[in-house]
Amino acid sequence: MLLVSVLVIAFAFGDEESFQTVVHTMFHEAAILIVPIFLPMFAFLHILERRFTRPIEVLALDQQTFIERMESDVEQGRRDMRIAVDERGTKPRYEIAELYESTNKMRRDMVGFIERLYSVTAERQRTATELDVARQIQMSAVPHDFDSLTERFALDIAGFMRPAREVGGDFYDVFEVGERGVAFVIGDVSGKGVPAALFMMRAQSLLRQYLLETDDLGTAFTLANRQLCERNDAMLFVTAFACVVDAATGEVRFANAGHNPPVLKQNGKLGYLACRPGLVLGAMDVVKYREGSFVCSPGDGLLLYTDGVSEAANAAEELYGEDRLLETLARINASGGEGVPVGSDMQAPDVAAAASAAAASSAQTAVNSLAASMDAFAGAAPQADDITMLAFRWNLPVQRLTLPADDAEFDSLFAFLEPICEGEGRTPKMMAQMMLVCEEVFVNICHYGFPDGQPRLPVDIEAAVDERAGCLHLVFSDQGIAYDPLSHNAKKVDPADEQRKGGLGILLMRKYMDDLRYTRADGRNILRMTKRFV
Repeated sequence: MLLVSVLVIAFAFGDEESFQTVVHTMFHEAAILIVPIFLPMFAFLHILERRFTRPIEVLALDQQTFIERMESDVEQGRRDMRIAVDERGTKPRYEIAELYESTNKMRRDMVGFIERLYSVTAERQRTATELDVARQIQMSAVPHDFDSLTERFALDIAGFMRPAREVGGDFYDVFEVGERGVAFVIGDVSGKGVPAALFMMRAQSLLRQYLLETDDLGTAFTLANRQLCERNDAMLFVTAFACVVDAATGEVRFANAGHNPPVLKQNGKLGYLACRPGLVLGAMDVVKYREGSFVCSPGDGLLLYTDGVSEAANAAEELYGEDRLLETLARINASGGEGVPVGSDMQAPDVAAAASAAAASSAQTAVNSLAASMDAFAGAAPQADDITMLAFRWNLPVQRLTLPADDAEFDSLFAFLEPICEGEGRTPKMMAQMMLVCEEVFVNICHYGFPDGQPRLPVDIEAAVDERAGCLHLVFSDQGIAYDPLSHNAKKVDPADEQRKGGLGILLMRKYMDDLRYTRADGRNILRMTKRFV
């Protein structure tokens, strides 16, 4: 073609006939060249397109919709995800054919993987559902509502359990034992997960059974241990601590099977209960356990916990520790404003404050505050063990009565006091003295506490009997004018005196009562009286 072009240029300046000859020759030669040059070239390009270019285009287009088609085909049960290479006559060869084969193999493997993934995901969902049900069953196996026990036995109770996994091996239990006893049980099974949870349910039911059937806690632990050792092929064991509180006397009987010693609050001091640890339950069936005991004063109590509390770790792998646990409880106790304990020195308890503290559930406040302290210490570190706590505080049972400020309510007042003044050590003479003093106090409040024009607000009376200390406590609370009857030197009563001095009532209180205290708080006059009957 270059030669023809040169000839055209060379003869361009010739005559017209020569130029036409040249052009005719050029077209003739070009036509001759088409057959040996252009037609083979077109055939080569077609072969190249079918064997290389087109297969790559088909592969690219097919890959764009592969994921969508694969998801729908897997859901419908179709498994053939080969590349449609014959739709437009594509015939991959050589390396392109190997690319097709490897792509098809990859697709087959991917479809199989997706199917297995769907199967595993469905199985995990079923397992998660079953574990969620197991968690609900396990959480429902431990009590959460203690209102009935609080009202009946004057016990401030709190419980807390947070498994490290969906289900855990920790447990606690609270239930009535006899007419006036309440049992507290806490345990920690070795291991984690479902095996520990199943063993936990077995241990909890056995301990409850034998604590209800036997009077001695050591015997109950011994019998439960023998049962747990039977058919224990997994070689699991459980640490446990149980105690029974006599709500009438404050006596606490306990037994320990390798568990952490609980924190004891006694006479305002915090420390760990001195108790023999014993061997864990489920290890050896020949072990015998012994029972210990101590006596609570009003306001005393125990905090039972598992090692997930003291062994909680932070990111630096530092443990929370027993010392930090005591320090935290001491700060919580110092800020709790709990009532004054009553001992043999005949100090009157703050019945109103104790009732207020019980209503606010100071045990639950302490447990929640301790859990918050542990979370703050651990920070972002994962929870490695189950965390369980059970706390109680023994208070005197408080009976309450609210009366209108009207001296016509004597019958209601006497009906309230009569059952309280009956019992061992309480004589008719004591009852008469109590009735007389309470009558004088109530009359003085009604007559002198609300001057003319001031609303006559109700009067609150609270009573508590400390059987162990042998004394009876009374609290009269009113919203009348501020007046401290104990500051009045009642030597002689003048009937013509219209001011609220209550001379006779004060003389009777000082004569018949063993302890008297007055405070003015929140706009209320609060008079506390203690009468010894032993």
